[in-house]
Amino acid sequence: MLYVGGGIITSGAESDLLKFARTTGIPVTTTLMGIGCFPETDPQSLKWLGMHGTVYANYAVDECDLLLAMGVRFDDRVTGKVSEFAKKATIVHVDIDASELNKNKAVALPVLADVRQALKNLNQLLARRSHAHLPKRWAKWREKIEGWRKKYPFSYSPVPGRIMPQQVIEELCRLTKGEAIITTGVGQHQMWAGQFYDFHHPRSFLTSAGLGAMGYGYPAAVGAKVACPDREVIDIDGDGSFLMNVQELATAMAENIPAKAIIINNQYLGMVVQWEDRFFSSNRGHTFLGDPNDTQKIFPDYLPICRGFGVPAERITRPEEIRPALQRLLAAKTAYVLDVMVPYTEHVLPMIPAGATVKDIILEPMQLGDAPLQSEVPG
Repeated sequence: MLYVGGGIITSGAESDLLKFARTTGIPVTTTLMGIGCFPETDPQSLKWLGMHGTVYANYAVDECDLLLAMGVRFDDRVTGKVSEFAKKATIVHVDIDASELNKNKAVALPVLADVRQALKNLNQLLARRSHAHLPKRWAKWREKIEGWRKKYPFSYSPVPGRIMPQQVIEELCRLTKGEAIITTGVGQHQMWAGQFYDFHHPRSFLTSAGLGAMGYGYPAAVGAKVACPDREVIDIDGDGSFLMNVQELATAMAENIPAKAIIINNQYLGMVVQWEDRFFSSNRGHTFLGDPNDTQKIFPDYLPICRGFGVPAERITRPEEIRPALQRLLAAKTAYVLDVMVPYTEHVLPMIPAGATVKDIILEPMQLGDAPLQSEVPG
């Protein structure tokens, strides 16, 4: 398995990685920071691994006998219980930072190198003779992975009359053909953006990842749009994260920067709620973001806030509104905000609990008695 991360993007090694993967036929999985360094629609791509990554990537890393870790740091959100991570594998770790080698995970072969140069050297060695047999050599291994891929795709259960957050991101991917630059805040929306949008290019998924910087999404979108004026740039954000830097709408309007935002609005700190539900008997620790004196109204109301900045905005609450609203957002020539009301009981799945292993992966939605949790939409 190839386990690759943000170091591939930082070093500009994506073409070298693609060549190496093509020549060898080795399946590729990325970290959250590595999203886009290998095309996610490629048959060799297993998308990303870790706590909320694909089941098939996590299973493949758990079962592989050789793990080529390049430009990664064995973050705890990838490894879970680190002593059990890739336990069957001989691990080769290539990184430019000596402090990362054997820090979190002891490996068989640590290599201190620029990953781009390391991949170039590997490709030169491979070019000395034909290796057409290599992809055929892994046929049974790939067949096993494809079985996992078919059995455990990213999925969700639609609720009649309700917008599911995953639907919005799937439709956005279809409309943009996976060519937009996506930024995020922190939380459930961040994970769903990584899961349900297919990225083809490096630096197309801009997220604070391990830094956990709520409020990062819209300022990052503004900066990305300045850097890449010919590409569509969209912040997929949560109502909690978006509020933390909402003033940057003023920057977008004053400087004529048409950075768009989609707010996945469930009126809660959704990821914290998910952990409260899963591990703390749904005890709430100030995770409701609405007005406690009137829980039926939408609070804060982003529509008048956006209008105050001169930014066009609209709100949708029904599934049939998704595509037309996204089309209006994409057609806009200025900054634009789409406020999407979703149920707060939706969880990000799959999920490997913190400090656990792939054997503890959670695949099923929570149940309340015999009925799945399905909330009313606030407002």
